[in-house]
Amino acid sequence: MPVAEREAMIPARPYFYRLSPPTGHHELAWLEFRALTGDRADETAPSGEPTGVERLAWARVGVDVQRAAYITECCRLLAEAEDLEGLLRAAEKLHLRRERFRIRVRKSGRLDAPATQEIERRVADTITGRPDLSRPAVELVALGRPEGWLLGELVSRSERGWLGHEQRPRQYSSALPPRIARAMVNLVAVPGDTIIDLCCGVGTVLGEAASLGIQAVGIDHNPTVVEHARTNLCHHGWSAPVAAADGRDVRGRFDGAVLDLPYGVSSPRVDRVCHALVERALQVARLVAVVTTEDMRELMEGFGAEMIGVAALTKGNLTRRVHWAHGMLSET
Repeated sequence: MPVAEREAMIPARPYFYRLSPPTGHHELAWLEFRALTGDRADETAPSGEPTGVERLAWARVGVDVQRAAYITECCRLLAEAEDLEGLLRAAEKLHLRRERFRIRVRKSGRLDAPATQEIERRVADTITGRPDLSRPAVELVALGRPEGWLLGELVSRSERGWLGHEQRPRQYSSALPPRIARAMVNLVAVPGDTIIDLCCGVGTVLGEAASLGIQAVGIDHNPTVVEHARTNLCHHGWSAPVAAADGRDVRGRFDGAVLDLPYGVSSPRVDRVCHALVERALQVARLVAVVTTEDMRELMEGFGAEMIGVAALTKGNLTRRVHWAHGMLSET
């Protein structure tokens, strides 16, 4: 096949990602997708509120999603078709050669699909090489959806590393769940970066950052809460400096800043203090993620921030909003 013809067959976004956010978290899942891949979430995000169903996103690059909170898998597209028979024909034309491969079948809303083992066998029959079901070197994914079928080669899979992190000695009723905290960390940092949490509470964000190889510094005005954060970090074997101090006084330069402000529900809230903390976060960090119940876009833009996106998180009668923005250090 001529090079020009082969290149014309490559889609603009040749990698597909499976997203599995719970109900009420889909907007944050799309922000995390954008942070990890660099592709704009609003170009692929579905309209309306999904009810905990799996979603598919496309990107120009394939990235490691082991640290993701909401992305299940990343795959490189090999073939696609309207139905399974068409996918098998397309796979045969690829003349794939793989050693120690395994086929995984995902049937999302395809009630008409054959049994999983039959699909695995038929896809495997199109591949030259030796399968290995116990310790595969290569994994291929056959994904059936109402819109059609995809065959992809696995690039990476989430380790769901936040699971179990909510088990800790010290709890706080309004603390962020570890999964949300992990997504927020992913918005502002990559492994090797340094972030600051100006209102760290019992240390949820600090723990998620530490588990990802990101250095985190925690500040909280309440000395008792600071001790609780240290206890929780020690419980999981994590290390992060934590200090009882006023976050408004923080100096320095950080790759990212995370700020979970009081919601005024189970903890008191003073708006002028909260707004000053937001301004300080923007001044000391390259990227900032702020979660609160109110819409702070106008306030943050007034401080000079460039907004990247806002995600609503709903749970019962409570709606949190995650604000993602470039801080003042983004151009330096």
